[in-house]
Amino acid sequence: MTRRLATICIAAILSVGLTSPPVQAQHTAIRTLKGISAVSVLIEELPDGAKVLGISEDTIKTDVELKLRLAGMRVVTQEEDNRLPGGPYVYVNLNLTANAAAAAIAVELCQDAKLERNDQDAPGVSTWRVDYVMLHPNVEDVRNIIKDGVDHFLNAWLSVNPKK
Repeated sequence: MTRRLATICIAAILSVGLTSPPVQAQHTAIRTLKGISAVSVLIEELPDGAKVLGISEDTIKTDVELKLRLAGMRVVTQEEDNRLPGGPYVYVNLNLTANAAAAAIAVELCQDAKLERNDQDAPGVSTWRVDYVMLHPNVEDVRNIIKDGVDHFLNAWLSVNPKK
């Protein structure tokens, strides 16, 4: 039942984006990126549809880390991330239908936050995000869209952390 529900949800998302190429959602909260100098990278476990495309978590992680490093962002391991103030990490979630006919991609910056109303810690909150939806993706399309998402993140990050 869960798989059927997931397929229905993806179909609903895709029906919104059928009239355009990959759809990009607007992102907010650029101010939350100020002061971040290093991140780790977390790639969500890929669904079975990724095997159909021939894409792996390692390939995506390498692409993301390379983009970040080229822009001047220090990339650390997840173990080192625990020692960074706020524990910021770039999170990539690639969701595919079982036959890889459709994809939904999210690129996020997650970090620890504190709730204003009660001063409680909120670990791993998504403070910046961009989403894409694709029909009939291939491996290069998926990799390029993820790289575009990282570019959007880096542009937002650089807007509040200009190079000195």
